[in-house]
Amino acid sequence: MTYDLKREPWIPWRRRSGVVEWGPPAALVSRIGDDPVVALAAPRPDFDGATQEFLVGLLTAALHPADETAWRAGWSAPPSVEALQAALDALPDAFDLDGEGPRFFQDLTATDFASAEPKPIDQLLIDSPGEQGVSLNKDLFVKRARVKRLSRPAAAMALLTMQTYAPAGGQGYRTSMRGGGPLTTLVDPRVDIAGASLAHEQPLWQKLWANVETEQQRSARMPARTASGPAPIFPWLAPTRTSNLKKGGISTTLDHADALQAYFGLPRRIRLEVGESGICDLTGRSDEHTIDGFRAVNYGVQYEGWQHPLSPHYRTKVDQPWLPVHGQPGGVAWRDWVALTLSHPTGELRVPARVVADFSARRAHAVRRKEFRVHVFGYDMDNMKARGWTEATVPAFAADDERRALLYATAHHLVDATGLVGAALLFAVKTALFPSAENASGDLGQVRLDLWASTETPFYDAVRAIASDALDADAAMASSDEVRRDFAPVLERRALAVFDRWCPVGGLDVVALRRRVHARYQLTSMLRGYSKLGEDLFAALSITPPGGGRAARAAKKKTRTPKEKTK
Repeated sequence: MTYDLKREPWIPWRRRSGVVEWGPPAALVSRIGDDPVVALAAPRPDFDGATQEFLVGLLTAALHPADETAWRAGWSAPPSVEALQAALDALPDAFDLDGEGPRFFQDLTATDFASAEPKPIDQLLIDSPGEQGVSLNKDLFVKRARVKRLSRPAAAMALLTMQTYAPAGGQGYRTSMRGGGPLTTLVDPRVDIAGASLAHEQPLWQKLWANVETEQQRSARMPARTASGPAPIFPWLAPTRTSNLKKGGISTTLDHADALQAYFGLPRRIRLEVGESGICDLTGRSDEHTIDGFRAVNYGVQYEGWQHPLSPHYRTKVDQPWLPVHGQPGGVAWRDWVALTLSHPTGELRVPARVVADFSARRAHAVRRKEFRVHVFGYDMDNMKARGWTEATVPAFAADDERRALLYATAHHLVDATGLVGAALLFAVKTALFPSAENASGDLGQVRLDLWASTETPFYDAVRAIASDALDADAAMASSDEVRRDFAPVLERRALAVFDRWCPVGGLDVVALRRRVHARYQLTSMLRGYSKLGEDLFAALSITPPGGGRAARAAKKKTRTPKEKTK
């Protein structure tokens, strides 16, 4: 018997009551009326993220709503467990984790792996040290051999996580369809009337279904001619399209595959080694057959020209290809909000994920959501090395084109202004703490992150006010003006508070105290517009600095009468 992931209990589901149950994919809609599944409960956050992406693709492939009318029907009346299981059973035999036939997310041609040396199973985990790190004894913080054995459920999650987010791995070991460590954005419409999250109460079905593509959307992503059959969707059902160009390999574009392969990419050529019974080192659960290693060969599928529906994209010029956004050090802050939720007004250089854009423009109104959440997650990679896992939720709004353009412009003003203040704040902290700011030691990047964190709530309050349905076009424009005016004192208060936390004055000698007082005075002058950089700050907010700016104040000073000057 093979381990069929369409029916085996390999997914850990968390219900509203807090109970965690392991079940098959169809358990997603079980007990949806009284104690629904509200989240996954995987042993690692990257497993959680990749499994959610996989489930979005699986629901799209199995239920394939024809258009938005069919999608709305699925929102209003989710399928029963039996109906969903029947839809899954109708899919091709592409979900066996082991066995002699095609294997889930694994290379079809077992004979190609006969001479490959087995690798320890922990190397299937993206954050584990690679062979070079182990050989050079560089695994200081993330140790080798943390995981020696995985149950089949954990191995299935590890495998699809590697294929979904695959980093660079050496010559011919391909990255994922979106490169190493792509940033994923999933719509989460589970909010109350005020926009507060209800993710711990409402069914996970709503979140996953919100991101499912219709046949119309899928067709729009495909060129006129596409390959037929199940293999263009589930590439492990056919011999791998290898990418060794010197031996006749080729890249894989949408001309060679179905658009749904975006959810089922196969960049790595891998075969799991199925072993004896044992206890899983990640879940603590026993399994009659565990996975203790895998074999790998290089030159798997190399994807080219794909625009993944779950990731935001950018390009440097209009004639350049779109590139997926990747995680960065410092995680996700509100400075990233525009790129994650709004299209550039011309749509030329930066676009959010298609699921986010479509939900904001159409589906939010259909399901009566003025505000929803965007779940953002992904690895922050440094080439082959995982520096960390990024995860956050940010608000997004249903709005027409005109209102979205106003939100885009206003948010850019606030982002630019906060960036200027962050640079000035960092310089002020360095000036206060060290005799020479240019020779400041240590990494003080957290100073800027503290400013972004402390201004997050005021920012979201500001854009929420502009997005309000209660405002007509003129009132929304007036609200934007007010928001930008009110944000200057917010920046002043929050920046000075961050400065004071980093630069306390207690117990200092006279020289150090003088440095800190002077640095704070200079920062305050900037924040109030009384310097060149201060004028740049007010220009970024598109508002007039106090007194009209330095030139206006100087002109006014010149025109004062002798009597006025003596007062």
